[in-house]
Amino acid sequence: MSAENYSKHMEAVARHLLGEPNKHFTKPGVELRWGSKGSLSVDLKKGTFFEHGSDVGGGVLDLIVREGRASDHDDAKTWMRKEGYDIGGGTPASDSNRNYGPKANGDDGPPFKPVKTWDYVDEKGQFLFQVVRLENGLTGKDGKPEKTYNQRRKPLPGDDPAKIKNGWVWSTKGIRMVPYRLPELQQDILDGSLIFINEGEKAADFLRDRDIPATTNARGAGKWTKELNEFFRGAKVAIIRDNDPQATHPDGRLKFHADGRPVFVGQDHGAGVAKNLHGIAADVRILDLPGLPPKGDVVDWWEAGGDIEKLYDLAAAAPRFEPRPFKSRFGAVTWDRLDEAGQEHEYLIEDILTRHEVAVIYGESGSGKSFEAIDMAMAVDRGVPFNGKEVRKGGVIYQAGEGGIGVKLRLRAYRQTYMEPGERVDFVLLPSRVDLFAKPGEQDVETSRGTDALIAEIKAWAETFTVPLELVVIDTLATATPGANENASTDMSVVLTNLERIRDECRCTVLMVHHKPRNGNNPRGHSSLFANVDNAIELEITPRLDIAFREDGTQLTRQIHRATIQKNKDGERGHGWDFILKQVKLGTRPNGKPLTSVVCAPPGGQGPEVTDDRRLSDQQAIAMQALINALERHGEAPSEMLKLPKSIKTVVRMGYWRQEYGALSMVMEEEDPKKKQERVKKSLQRAGERFFGAKWIGRAEPYVWLTGRPVPGFKTGSSDIDYAALSRPNEPVTDGMADMMAGDIQL
Repeated sequence: MSAENYSKHMEAVARHLLGEPNKHFTKPGVELRWGSKGSLSVDLKKGTFFEHGSDVGGGVLDLIVREGRASDHDDAKTWMRKEGYDIGGGTPASDSNRNYGPKANGDDGPPFKPVKTWDYVDEKGQFLFQVVRLENGLTGKDGKPEKTYNQRRKPLPGDDPAKIKNGWVWSTKGIRMVPYRLPELQQDILDGSLIFINEGEKAADFLRDRDIPATTNARGAGKWTKELNEFFRGAKVAIIRDNDPQATHPDGRLKFHADGRPVFVGQDHGAGVAKNLHGIAADVRILDLPGLPPKGDVVDWWEAGGDIEKLYDLAAAAPRFEPRPFKSRFGAVTWDRLDEAGQEHEYLIEDILTRHEVAVIYGESGSGKSFEAIDMAMAVDRGVPFNGKEVRKGGVIYQAGEGGIGVKLRLRAYRQTYMEPGERVDFVLLPSRVDLFAKPGEQDVETSRGTDALIAEIKAWAETFTVPLELVVIDTLATATPGANENASTDMSVVLTNLERIRDECRCTVLMVHHKPRNGNNPRGHSSLFANVDNAIELEITPRLDIAFREDGTQLTRQIHRATIQKNKDGERGHGWDFILKQVKLGTRPNGKPLTSVVCAPPGGQGPEVTDDRRLSDQQAIAMQALINALERHGEAPSEMLKLPKSIKTVVRMGYWRQEYGALSMVMEEEDPKKKQERVKKSLQRAGERFFGAKWIGRAEPYVWLTGRPVPGFKTGSSDIDYAALSRPNEPVTDGMADMMAGDIQL
């Protein structure tokens, strides 16, 4: 048989197996495409198919095998003949008007001819259709005759005469399906007999000849239809499975189900019948006969020494069928399992960013979105609170396609303002642009800056981190999507898909920095962007001003910015925080002018990381006084191992600071000692973060000390501190301070 005789049927076979093609990608007369993105194509001129996603292709027979209608090419040919495709040669085909007979050429051997028939009848014994075994006189590789099976029926009024050959129509299309030997089966069920369901009429007849109730279905393994189920209501059945070897692909590779289980045609057929009858038949058992040879059935078992008594004993011992629990591919959780332990969303930054999600921070130009993104990223990287919110520590990759040099300065400003010298973080800056709109294959592999390349780089850097990667920042989305139309849903769909790929493949939160149109409320571009992110933070410049004073007493006025949570997965929205952009001097330029950048800082004492140009809150003042007291009462000379400046004469252990703070801080009557200890610890931790960020204190476990840097509201001399002189004279004591200082507490 020449390949042309098969390839000419490619379009018809493809439509038969796959349905109608995707008209948006199809080129009539040239190429057909299937799938939402046209991933499977059929070349009409060559008569071949190709699946682009898996890199698999072939001819008509390969497609039939791929779609599970056949186990190999020979089986695929049989399927084509049964379905009525004229591929030459002998087997009468289903839904065909052809009769079997001499082949057009001798490539496939002698023609197949009927050698055995089995009649299927209705409840009254009226003939419905006939299963026919056909052989060509040759012997196959397994030593058995080459054979195939087909069905035929008697002509009915209205049949096309052209489809009637030798008094038969070789099709059962539209004919009612019934179990084999139905009248006897119904009587057996009424009698309460155990019914054996076999694969094939030969095996059923073999058992019937020995007075054992047996039946089967037409068309072979895997062809049990739901309309057969009702015939077995209330019956007791034992399904005997053939011992078929694991199915293979045309190239010899073993076949597996989608969930990894190997494909055994006979065993899978038996399981399928049992699943159909579960809940309909009164008792369903699957019987795997012992000692069956490869491809063996009940006839082979009997001829090897089986008998009636053994068969019934094995059936009685066979386990009752219980369907395998359905395994959802989409993580389904039923109502009664809502309280079970399982995956829940976690916060990366409490109430602000959830882990392993896609988020956006957006605002108009000048709103401080990049500065705030850096502030959030560094809080994650260092594991320190962000505006009083708990943070999960993790590595950070910051991709800055817009102003990489400027981002370096901002990071230096943050480091100088908030970090200890030598403090190590797992942070990598990627200052080059990426292309999250590029499609796979559109760029040269060596020079690509698309999503695949970015994911590979992120994974490579993450392997060098000492903590798990938690956050990837894309700053900005516009520079990372060249050529994309922000207002087009199709373009944004590509971009969002790529952002989700980064999230899933790198197992991290992805935060994109994006613009907002003037007088707009949502991120710029198509609404799908806002709809598909899990967290959204809007930044804006408020009309409010922050008034502070420099060390020389001159007034400093800065605009207050506002961050608002506009979207928060399973959390409250509408809350937020204020911040200012505080200038930081980094050095001097070659022309003698200062080199500066800015950092985010809370205005008006709203958080733990405040600037040093404002007075302390009451609690912070108590914490500072407690440190002074601890240094006076428990201070000790610093060890040389601390390598402190000579100006630092005294250090104190953290425990003494905590003790002095507890003595000064407010206490509730009858407060539980453990709760009090935890409260003191947290309060002192918050104050300490501010003091350390402002460089008023230094610390190296287990010691803490004052650096000598001026503390607002406290009189200090040189770095060689006179602790007795440290106090807050002439300052009014508020009611709150008086209450807090009145407590005489011993830890």
